[in-house]
Amino acid sequence: MAKTVTLKATTVLGKDFTIMDSMGNIKKINEGIKQIYKRIDALDQKKETVLFAEYNEVITDEVIKQVAKLLDLSKDDAKKLEDMSYNDLFTFYSTAVNEFTGMTTPSVREMQKRQEQAMQALSAEDPKQNSED
Repeated sequence: MAKTVTLKATTVLGKDFTIMDSMGNIKKINEGIKQIYKRIDALDQKKETVLFAEYNEVITDEVIKQVAKLLDLSKDDAKKLEDMSYNDLFTFYSTAVNEFTGMTTPSVREMQKRQEQAMQALSAEDPKQNSED
Protein backbone atom coordinates (compact mmCIF):
# COMPACT_ATOMS: atom_id res chain seq x y z
CA MET A 1 0.00 0.00 0.00
CA ALA A 2 1.30 3.43 -0.96
CA LYS A 3 2.32 5.87 1.74
CA THR A 4 1.09 9.44 1.33
CA VAL A 5 1.70 12.80 2.97
CA THR A 6 -0.47 15.90 2.49
CA LEU A 7 0.46 19.56 2.66
CA LYS A 8 -2.58 21.69 3.42
CA ALA A 9 -1.86 24.75 1.30
CA THR A 10 -5.31 25.91 0.16
CA THR A 11 -5.01 29.33 1.78
CA VAL A 12 -1.67 30.14 0.13
CA LEU A 13 -1.55 28.03 -3.06
CA GLY A 14 -5.23 27.43 -3.69
CA LYS A 15 -5.13 23.68 -3.09
CA ASP A 16 -3.74 20.93 -0.92
CA PHE A 17 -0.96 18.68 -2.17
CA THR A 18 -0.77 14.96 -1.52
CA ILE A 19 2.35 13.09 -2.53
CA MET A 20 3.03 9.38 -2.41
CA ASP A 21 6.14 7.26 -2.01
CA SER A 22 6.85 6.99 -5.73
CA MET A 23 10.41 6.41 -6.90
CA GLY A 24 10.42 9.93 -8.37
CA ASN A 25 9.51 11.46 -5.01
CA ILE A 26 12.02 9.30 -3.15
CA LYS A 27 14.75 10.45 -5.55
CA LYS A 28 13.77 14.09 -4.91
CA ILE A 29 13.81 13.49 -1.16
CA ASN A 30 17.21 11.82 -1.29
CA GLU A 31 18.62 14.73 -3.27
CA GLY A 32 16.96 17.22 -0.92
CA ILE A 33 18.43 15.68 2.21
CA LYS A 34 21.86 15.64 0.56
CA GLN A 35 21.48 19.35 -0.23
CA ILE A 36 20.55 20.17 3.36
CA TYR A 37 23.61 18.32 4.69
CA LYS A 38 25.86 19.91 2.03
CA ARG A 39 24.72 23.37 3.12
CA ILE A 40 25.28 22.52 6.79
CA ASP A 41 28.73 21.15 5.96
CA ALA A 42 29.60 24.25 3.91
CA LEU A 43 28.66 26.42 6.88
CA ASP A 44 30.81 24.28 9.19
CA GLN A 45 33.76 24.52 6.78
CA LYS A 46 33.40 28.29 6.42
CA LYS A 47 33.27 29.20 10.10
CA GLU A 48 34.96 27.85 13.19
CA THR A 49 32.00 28.69 15.40
CA VAL A 50 28.51 28.47 13.93
CA LEU A 51 25.46 29.81 15.71
CA PHE A 52 22.31 27.72 15.88
CA ALA A 53 20.53 30.62 14.17
CA GLU A 54 22.86 30.20 11.19
CA TYR A 55 22.10 26.48 10.99
CA ASN A 56 18.41 27.29 11.25
CA GLU A 57 18.66 29.78 8.40
CA VAL A 58 20.31 27.21 6.13
CA ILE A 59 17.87 24.42 7.05
CA THR A 60 14.82 26.68 6.69
CA ASP A 61 15.92 27.97 3.29
CA GLU A 62 16.68 24.49 2.01
CA VAL A 63 13.46 22.92 3.31
CA ILE A 64 11.42 25.55 1.47
CA LYS A 65 13.40 24.89 -1.74
CA GLN A 66 13.02 21.14 -1.38
CA VAL A 67 9.27 21.32 -0.73
CA ALA A 68 8.90 23.41 -3.91
CA LYS A 69 10.86 20.80 -5.88
CA LEU A 70 8.94 17.92 -4.35
CA LEU A 71 5.63 19.52 -5.31
CA ASP A 72 6.87 20.64 -8.76
CA LEU A 73 5.85 24.23 -8.02
CA SER A 74 6.35 27.12 -10.40
CA LYS A 75 8.80 29.82 -9.37
CA ASP A 76 5.91 32.10 -8.32
CA ASP A 77 4.22 29.38 -6.24
CA ALA A 78 7.56 28.39 -4.69
CA LYS A 79 7.97 32.00 -3.52
CA LYS A 80 4.50 31.81 -1.89
CA LEU A 81 5.75 29.01 0.39
CA GLU A 82 7.52 31.73 2.39
CA ASP A 83 4.06 32.98 3.42
CA MET A 84 3.04 29.61 4.84
CA SER A 85 3.58 28.32 8.34
CA TYR A 86 7.12 27.00 8.49
CA ASN A 87 5.98 24.41 11.02
CA ASP A 88 3.48 23.09 8.45
CA LEU A 89 6.16 22.99 5.72
CA PHE A 90 8.76 21.36 7.95
CA THR A 91 6.27 18.81 9.29
CA PHE A 92 5.16 17.93 5.75
CA TYR A 93 8.73 17.59 4.48
CA SER A 94 10.14 15.74 7.48
CA THR A 95 7.15 13.38 7.54
CA ALA A 96 7.68 12.59 3.84
CA VAL A 97 11.40 12.07 4.45
CA ASN A 98 10.80 9.78 7.41
CA GLU A 99 7.84 7.85 6.00
CA PHE A 100 9.26 7.37 2.52
CA THR A 101 12.95 6.79 3.33
CA GLY A 102 13.35 6.24 7.07
CA MET A 103 15.74 9.19 7.30
CA THR A 104 15.43 12.22 9.59
CA THR A 105 15.44 15.82 8.43
CA PRO A 106 18.08 17.84 10.29
CA SER A 107 16.75 20.44 12.71
CA VAL A 108 18.25 22.87 15.18
CA ARG A 109 16.23 21.28 17.98
CA GLU A 110 17.91 17.93 17.30
CA MET A 111 21.31 19.61 17.08
CA GLN A 112 20.75 21.31 20.44
CA LYS A 113 19.55 18.05 21.99
CA ARG A 114 22.64 16.20 20.77
CA GLN A 115 24.92 18.96 21.99
CA GLU A 116 23.33 18.83 25.45
CA GLN A 117 23.72 15.03 25.54
CA ALA A 118 27.38 15.33 24.54
CA MET A 119 28.01 17.97 27.19
CA GLN A 120 26.32 15.82 29.84
CA ALA A 121 28.40 12.84 28.81
CA LEU A 122 31.58 14.91 29.06
CA SER A 123 30.69 16.28 32.47
CA ALA A 124 29.72 12.90 33.91
CA GLU A 125 32.56 11.63 36.02
CA ASP A 126 33.87 8.12 35.61
CA PRO A 127 33.78 6.58 39.10
CA LYS A 128 36.79 4.38 38.30
CA GLN A 129 38.98 7.45 37.81
CA ASN A 130 38.14 8.82 41.27
CA SER A 131 38.84 5.67 43.27
CA GLU A 132 42.04 5.58 45.29
CA ASP A 133 42.25 1.78 45.43
